[in-house]
Amino acid sequence: EAGLPADTTLFDSLVVFENYPVDEDSARAHGLTVRDISANEATNYPLMLAAYDGDRIGFHLRYDPHHFDADTARRLLDRLVHLLTALVAEPERRLAAVPLLAPGEQRAVLGGPARRGDTDGTMISLFTDQAARHPDRLALIGEDERLTFAELDARSDRVARALSARGVGRGAFVGVCLERGPAQTVAYLGVLKAGAAYLPMDPAYPLDRLQYMVDDSGIRMVVTQRSLAGAVPATERQLILDEPADDGTEPAAPMPEVGLDDAAYMIYTSGSTGRPKGVVVSHRGVAELARTLRDRMRITPDSRTLQFSSPSFDAAVFERAASLLNGAALVTPSRDKLAGDELADVIRDFGVTHALLPPAVLPTMDPRELPGLAVLAAGGEALPGELVDRWSRDRCLVNAYGPTETTVCATLSGPLSGGATPPIGTRVEGSTVYVLDAFLRPVPDGVAGELYIGGESLSRGYWGRPGLTAERFVADPFGAPGARMYRTGDVVRRRADGQLEYVGRVDHQVKIRGFRIELGEIEAALLARPGVRQAVVAVREDRPGSKRLVGYVVPEDGTTPDPAALRAAVAEVLPAHMVPAAVVPLDALPLTVNGKTDTKALPDPDWAPDDAAHVAPRNEVERVLAGVFASVLGVERVGVHDNFFDLGGDSILSIQVVSRARRANVHVTSKDVFAHQTVAGLAEAAAPGRGAAPTAEQGVVSGGVAVTPIVGWFLGRHVRAPHHFNM
Repeated sequence: EAGLPADTTLFDSLVVFENYPVDEDSARAHGLTVRDISANEATNYPLMLAAYDGDRIGFHLRYDPHHFDADTARRLLDRLVHLLTALVAEPERRLAAVPLLAPGEQRAVLGGPARRGDTDGTMISLFTDQAARHPDRLALIGEDERLTFAELDARSDRVARALSARGVGRGAFVGVCLERGPAQTVAYLGVLKAGAAYLPMDPAYPLDRLQYMVDDSGIRMVVTQRSLAGAVPATERQLILDEPADDGTEPAAPMPEVGLDDAAYMIYTSGSTGRPKGVVVSHRGVAELARTLRDRMRITPDSRTLQFSSPSFDAAVFERAASLLNGAALVTPSRDKLAGDELADVIRDFGVTHALLPPAVLPTMDPRELPGLAVLAAGGEALPGELVDRWSRDRCLVNAYGPTETTVCATLSGPLSGGATPPIGTRVEGSTVYVLDAFLRPVPDGVAGELYIGGESLSRGYWGRPGLTAERFVADPFGAPGARMYRTGDVVRRRADGQLEYVGRVDHQVKIRGFRIELGEIEAALLARPGVRQAVVAVREDRPGSKRLVGYVVPEDGTTPDPAALRAAVAEVLPAHMVPAAVVPLDALPLTVNGKTDTKALPDPDWAPDDAAHVAPRNEVERVLAGVFASVLGVERVGVHDNFFDLGGDSILSIQVVSRARRANVHVTSKDVFAHQTVAGLAEAAAPGRGAAPTAEQGVVSGGVAVTPIVGWFLGRHVRAPHHFNM
């Protein structure tokens, strides 16, 4: 049972077999019966089970009432009686086939089949229903434009007609590569109305990563915008949203009917083999998701939900389902306003009332400065108790959980409070959740087991990976014939109140800043570099709440790896959240006695700057920034030429730099930290007058500008994606 405090000296439970004096008659007996089992409180341990030999075996369970109550002790005894009775009744039965729970208890733990709602609907039917009922209500709120439900419906219709005119129809997949803003949602709805499924392609991803997604999915059409057209992987056709329609000849024929089992979207997740895998999700679980979010997150037509998540993260579907499918508005800020002071400004200025944020972002803001944020959902990674205590005082805070292989969210907690580790909640309607042992048997409450998810919200599986799909999506022994369940790899336990608690993983998968990461994919990227013979990636949490990826490499004989060059090479093929904060060369990987990598023996990375190259701050701005760098990175001192990211910085820590610098009256942005990665460079960016707007007296300046020699040289090299180098 869960809940034992760690306050005993050596151990907290004891099992004793009292086999003296020896009873010869009993020893020669061939049968076995179970005598009455009793419990009492006389013990020096929280829990003690004693078995006594004789003509029959007797059992006594003793417990400390400070740790267990009588009902819990009685449940333990009932399970023991059930198990022993089953063994006596069928002694030749395999132990793995003996159920751990009594039939009534098993039914209660499994919770019955997933309930279907009174009505079902696809993403499109649910949206168009809201548009028909509330045409004049705001649907999208961007920085430069606002769209009502009627306007959003009409714009997405035009996209759907344009796609249909280009041969897109039911069952097709269409890539969508757009910067953040209302156009993203317009494009997704347009793709769905054309009968197709959308593949979100984050323009911040490396081009090689996007090209892999195009090649693996086989998509022939990408919806994009003029500024990205040269940076999108080559496909047969592109639809440029911000260009005028060709000639207005798109047919006005009705869009194809879309069924619940048609694909809605495909999202690529990290793969343990080094190759990302596409998860195909249908419309079937969308209605129950929207209904659950409406009820548990208290969404009304006046709510405004923040579009925070990356388009390549399925939490973006959560945000659209919570808002647009429930008649509420979706707020869509730009990419550079998604943490710290900039994010807090967006929440205040746009009147955001509901948001889903990863726990790593919460420490970058002060909850007291966001009184209008009424409901906050945390998701993507474990939610620390201290953040619950801090953020739940003035608002409803809930914890969301769900792998990409389901329709976004499989469980959702009720309102949280206090500083204890929070649960991940109970199932979302349309899902079933099982906590099973290695033999797929339901485990009792309080016992850790692996979480399996089934029901209406389950995805189709992995695109083009039938073997991997069969491995992870297995037959549901508790469901209807043909039902499947997904093996999550997450270890959880169910509390007596039915809430699930997250315990850990059964493999090497990790979550950082809301993204699921297979360490094997990063290791494969390192091994692909010349001169690297072995590579291991681990997650370090040298400071509580600050998780960082660290790569360890063993070079080929005669080579000396350059850690900075390896990080840069990995950044060319993997998204930013998968690039190690440090790469540590080793002569050899530490091994356990079994010959496996001993991850606990991997050395700590040296985050300290190079003392020999240290240059002290030369003015007040540099002094402030050097102090901020040092405090955020946890190092003793930082010189003006030390690189923030080489010292272990990442995107989340850069937001803390911005916030702390602003409190010291040095104003920089997160984009500045990435563009000017040293104290000296950032101090120059923060200098007064830099980037000042032209005065009205200058008037409007327009017309052609002569190409400078350096730009002429650059363009003459025929760079594959010159737009990436614009400043």
